[in-house]
Formats: sequence, C-alpha cells, structure tokens
Amino acid sequence: MKTEDAFTVFQHEYDADDGLLMKFRMSDDVETERLERFLEALDALAAHYEGQTHVEKHMAYRVMSFRDTLSASAGHWKVSRPEGMSLQMTTKLIIAFSHVFAG
Repeated sequence: MKTEDAFTVFQHEYDADDGLLMKFRMSDDVETERLERFLEALDALAAHYEGQTHVEKHMAYRVMSFRDTLSASAGHWKVSRPEGMSLQMTTKLIIAFSHVFAG
C-alpha cells in the first residue's frame, strides 16, 4: 500500500462514525478483510516513519488512541469476542500500532 493511501485509510478509520476506532470502543463486529486492510495501512505507516526521528503529534495521539481503546475493550472480552476480533488479530493490531513508533 502506498503511504498516501495508508494515511487515507488510517484517517478514515479514526474519524468516521463507523470507523474502527468507534467499532473497537463499542466492541462491534468487524469484517476480517477490513482489519487486514487496516493492518496493511499500519505496516505502510511503520515503513514511512522508519528511520525518522519523530512522529507528528496528531499521528502519535491517534495511534495511541487506537491502541489504548483496543486494549481497554479487549480486556472486557472474557466470555465472547466481537466477530473478526480473534486473539490473533487483536495481538497483530496492538503490535502493528507499536511498530509505527519502532523506526
């Protein structure tokens, strides 16, 4: 995925009323294909920031908001998990959020 497309996907999933940030917060079901595309965007963002000395403040805030929201919601999924949010997918996402800062 191109960097520009990754920023567009990330921005949409953060801002949209039905974006992933809201779906994570509400523990709503999510299509696996959508999560895979979001992971692809996060990988592209990690590659973009690799070797850079900083991440823009607004991006850092948004990445951390996603990670913290997903982590908090996942803590409540003791009995059942939302469709698409397997333990493996949740782990992949949390790791991918961290990789944006790993460069």
